[in-house]
Amino acid sequence: MPNGPRPKNDSPSGATPFPWIWVTLLCLFLLNATKAVDTVSILAEAPNLETAHSLYNSGQYEKAIEYAQAAKDLDPWVIDWVVIEARSRFALGQYEEAYESLDAYVKERAYEIRPRLLLREAALYTGRPEEAERQKEALAYLVNERSRRYGYDPENLVAIGHIALLFDVEPKLVLENFFRRAQEFSSKPVSAFLGTGNLALSKDDFKLASKAFQEGLVEHPGNVELLSGLAAAFQEGDRSQLLNFAQQALAINPRHSPTLILLAEHLIAAESYEAAEQNLDAALQTNPKSPNALALKATLAYIRNDSEEGDLQRAKALASWNGNPEVDYRIGKQLSRKYRFSDGASHQWIALGLDDSYNPARIQLAQDLLRLGKNDEAWPLADAVHESDPYNISAYNLVTLRDRLYHFETLESEHFLIRMSKEEAPVYGPRALRVLEQAHAKLTERYGIELPQKTTVEIYPNPADFETRTFGVPGNPGFLGVCFGPVFTINSPSTRFNNWEAVLYHEFCHTVTLHLTNNRMPRWLSEGISVYEEKVENPAWGQRMSASYRSRILSGQMQPISSMSAAFLQATDGEDVQFAYYQSYLVVEYIAQRFGMDPLRDLLVSLGDGVSINDGLERHLAPLAELDEEFAAFAEAKASALASSYRFESQGGPIGAVMDLASPQTNYSAKLDNALASLEAEKWEEAIEELEALAQSAGYLPGPENAHWPLSKAYRGIGYKEEEARILKVMVEHETHRLPPVIRLLELAGERGDPQEILKWSSAWLAINPMAETPWRSLLSSSQAMDLSQKSIEAISALLALKTPDRPSLHYQMALLTGATDPRGAKRHVLQALEEAPRFADAYQLLKKLQSDIARSELPSSLQSLDLNNEFLR
Repeated sequence: MPNGPRPKNDSPSGATPFPWIWVTLLCLFLLNATKAVDTVSILAEAPNLETAHSLYNSGQYEKAIEYAQAAKDLDPWVIDWVVIEARSRFALGQYEEAYESLDAYVKERAYEIRPRLLLREAALYTGRPEEAERQKEALAYLVNERSRRYGYDPENLVAIGHIALLFDVEPKLVLENFFRRAQEFSSKPVSAFLGTGNLALSKDDFKLASKAFQEGLVEHPGNVELLSGLAAAFQEGDRSQLLNFAQQALAINPRHSPTLILLAEHLIAAESYEAAEQNLDAALQTNPKSPNALALKATLAYIRNDSEEGDLQRAKALASWNGNPEVDYRIGKQLSRKYRFSDGASHQWIALGLDDSYNPARIQLAQDLLRLGKNDEAWPLADAVHESDPYNISAYNLVTLRDRLYHFETLESEHFLIRMSKEEAPVYGPRALRVLEQAHAKLTERYGIELPQKTTVEIYPNPADFETRTFGVPGNPGFLGVCFGPVFTINSPSTRFNNWEAVLYHEFCHTVTLHLTNNRMPRWLSEGISVYEEKVENPAWGQRMSASYRSRILSGQMQPISSMSAAFLQATDGEDVQFAYYQSYLVVEYIAQRFGMDPLRDLLVSLGDGVSINDGLERHLAPLAELDEEFAAFAEAKASALASSYRFESQGGPIGAVMDLASPQTNYSAKLDNALASLEAEKWEEAIEELEALAQSAGYLPGPENAHWPLSKAYRGIGYKEEEARILKVMVEHETHRLPPVIRLLELAGERGDPQEILKWSSAWLAINPMAETPWRSLLSSSQAMDLSQKSIEAISALLALKTPDRPSLHYQMALLTGATDPRGAKRHVLQALEEAPRFADAYQLLKKLQSDIARSELPSSLQSLDLNNEFLR
């Protein structure tokens, strides 16, 4: 900029006047005695930005406004005074006052983009959409015509980045050229880190968001907005981290509305609705007009099925800015998180009616429609978001997933559509349809419902694709399957060894109960019923009491029924999650034993009618206090019954040693360790004696305390195969997901040449890993020995799909099995056998026979009767 005096309207941001200006300004303000007294009372010393920022950061918004106003009068060249005043007024919901102050300032200093950017926001929240658009255009003009003047100030660089986002500039360009560039200055502003972090959050890039906020906290420790943003970066991850950083933020500023709202969302997820309401009320005490807080108040009302109150709170949320799409977006997203996808989608449609380019609503609606099975409506929305914003991670993931799904194969039965990879579909797809149809027959009758549409099942061989389809982004490991109602997804059994048939049964049970409750049921009850129904169908499915669960229950870690939802939300690792499933199952088992299935079904129906879970429990079962007390006793009794003569943990140290001596219970872990040492030393008889004693006195224990598996190895070591098989069968009767016992039982059955046992254990293996060749080959041999042609055909089809090296022989066998019922299909198999093995003599003989059979079938049939035309009859 050329030397010389600066025009009044062309002062650079953050400039500090020379000392003589201080003298002049002070003389001018002394002319107004009243004003001077107020200013002096607020400013005991020269205006200090650090003091103003501290007042704002600690939530003393009213004082921050007074301080900034007084400082602005004394030092009008510093833009931060008007920025701090405006942001403090926004925090208090004083949108009109903020607008008037900013409008006056911008008229005096037309070239300052930071106040003008805030003025645009104030215009929106004061019902001036045309003015907001005019300010947006003015900002574009200033950036386009006077860009050089802003490039030397990091705060202005950040502001230009936000302006660029208003005009849909590529977000990654904004990150690199404005937000990150602003961080390269010696004075790194908070806004640069907030810009990066909040932009990353808006794109579901939680990793980048976390990094940006943490880097900002290194430069600006204790900044509430950075702490709140860091907490939000864990909203789809470790919730304990969310709580940790949110609590740090509120310790500095108890009035920080974004943090209170974030915690309210967390509590809504935990079904702690009263606590969520308290957080929202606290936020509204500071800003009674907060659209986001009011949107969540509306959400709570809708969750409670109070539509009138929900509509009232929604209207309040839109009162300041009636075209704000974020209100319905937030309402819809929270309802979808409660599995109310139809309701959630309705609000996203409303949001898009206000702004059809609002990408958060578009991508959320795409996900909702996919979960409702409306794929044809969903994919164009995902495409639109990806085209307009390539950085949007959820959109990118969905579009990429769609391209992979294009290569999936669809299998169909009376009540199901299964989408799975072309490689896996012919291997176990027909078996999956049988499992599902059996589940449909049993569960729909048991719960007295008729599903209105076919259930769609998607099976993913790539866990990242499963996570993207299920959660929008990869990075949520540990789930076997997730049900949305008419659609559920599971990980392919090729990705992990679990009983996939039990998973299908479990997830379809969710479909039934979600339909019965109109998707209005707490997670714990839904999971508890599904695990319970697993065990009804097969006692070896589902979960069972373990030493770890026993310890947790007897040490008071069990949730009461009245707050069972907290079991899942408070889980910090995989073991906690599994215990949450087990607790939920125990509740349902208790209800079924104490009250029967009819009251449980009535409870589900009432949930669908809008009754809250606790009210429904009291209405159909018993008072909550009574339920909690009885359930605690029920759970403790079951825990105490497991290995009751043993303890599993020692206190350690001298005191622990004394307690071990004094305790009437035997240390199970020590006994097991001794037995395992004998096993390791191949002292088979000693190991058998010790392990048999444990197995008989403690019963069956899953997990690391299991004595049956090492006992089977001891019997194997000594050569007692019958005893080994006996122990292995006990294991499989209790846990169907453990593959090694099944493999060994199949080996033993093969050695004995027992086709029925071979058939049984090969089928058990396939229920865990259907992509293995060995069990299919065993199934084929046993079914042929037992003349079970349909099972033989299924086994051959699977082996052909697995592309085993003996394909010519398999095609030939398939032709033999199907020649009588499908000669043309059998002929194709023979030709395929000859294509790979041209000298296959038996195949040529079979081909001749099949050609002859086909030729005979094509001859006209002999006339067996005479059908006289009526014209010949009188």
